[in-house]
Amino acid sequence: MKGISSRTFQGILLGWAIAFEGFFALSLANTANIDGIGGIMASTFRLAAIQLILLGVFISAVWAFRMAFPDLEKPLIVRMFNILTYVAMAMVALEGVAVVLMAGDVSITGFGGVGKRWIALVGGQLFAIGVLSLRLWRLRSTTPVNWLADLLGSLAAAMLMVEGLVAIGIAGNATIQGFGTILGSTMRDAGIGLFVIGLMMFGLWWVLNDPWAGPRIGRYLNARWSLIIMVMLGGVLMAASIAASTIAGTVTVEGSSGAFKIYVVAGIAQLFGLGLMSPVLWKLSWNHLDRSGLANLISSTALAVLAFEGVFAMALAANTYIEGLGGILESTFRLAGAQLLVISAVALFAWFIKDSPLLTKWPGRIVSSTFLAATTLIALEGLAVILMAVNIRIGDFSGVGERYVLLGGVQMTLLPAIAMLCWARIGGPSTKFKLVGTGIAAFMLLMLPIAMML
Repeated sequence: MKGISSRTFQGILLGWAIAFEGFFALSLANTANIDGIGGIMASTFRLAAIQLILLGVFISAVWAFRMAFPDLEKPLIVRMFNILTYVAMAMVALEGVAVVLMAGDVSITGFGGVGKRWIALVGGQLFAIGVLSLRLWRLRSTTPVNWLADLLGSLAAAMLMVEGLVAIGIAGNATIQGFGTILGSTMRDAGIGLFVIGLMMFGLWWVLNDPWAGPRIGRYLNARWSLIIMVMLGGVLMAASIAASTIAGTVTVEGSSGAFKIYVVAGIAQLFGLGLMSPVLWKLSWNHLDRSGLANLISSTALAVLAFEGVFAMALAANTYIEGLGGILESTFRLAGAQLLVISAVALFAWFIKDSPLLTKWPGRIVSSTFLAATTLIALEGLAVILMAVNIRIGDFSGVGERYVLLGGVQMTLLPAIAMLCWARIGGPSTKFKLVGTGIAAFMLLMLPIAMML
């Protein structure tokens, strides 16, 4: 059917999500007290929940109407519905911002307390649903070249905006174990910066695909320059994440609850992952999601996960005891994570430029050789981890059992092997290099069960 598209289903699901949150809030509706603001009546709580339900139902119904009658654009009543739809979606986004700015510990009669960070998170995701809905509705008549890259890329940008808003909402003097205190204003500025970067990325995903603005802005901002901008924005996030990994520790935020080191480490690593995948998804969005496009997505994602793990290890680094081997220093642990990050980044860069028209015969061979060497090295490291898998204990964290170390080695071998297999199925490398890549990947996969049994 003409009216059915990936954007239609996404829009309906977002509308349902808004309605679900409204029903959930309605089930909790009672007198409540918000720290720093005061009390609200049960009727006010109930009214807010009902309007959220109505907005969600209306948005889903409009998308369903659009799916049933895709050609109705000119009649006056349809134009009015378009305006009302924009207003409804904008209201959801603005309500999310309002919740973030007024975030505080909430006590609901008959339910209990809800921490400030959860309230800020609710507001942030409400804002994300609103702006994602606005983008989908604006681009409802356009078909993305690669719907999966388009979806994941816009979601990544929205997640960055959510994280920035949450940081703004819970901003307070923060104490990091082993580092010191960060002022609330610094935390707030960091949140604003994160929100602005996410907004700029989201703007690229929106404006350059817009049916009116896209062709006009595209005259000055072509694919190459837009990719450079996306790489620069992602680079800022990655650099900030790597810097933050050096001071990661248990955090306590004044006026809000804290977070143990492992959650801080995970947050830093996922921030790096979002910064890394954003330009990758932007590049993938230019190509159709066919066999080659899917292979590109799998290969680049596998390498990005390995880089993510490198940053995770750098942030988690501490003095570690390895059963049967002895202790290793924090600096050695961090160096191991850094080398995994660097090797993964080299492989991903080689993937990124593999089909560049600037690569002639010999430069192309060097790029292909670099990719194969980097992925092979990571796979060999994974096999080494499997062979030496023992119980370890990481200072400031806890013990890690032998089976989990073994699983870590398995995925370190599988991911580069998968990346090589997919890389050998796409355009760019010569047939000879594709054959070599397939052979190396097959060898690593054959060695995997042998290493596990030794």
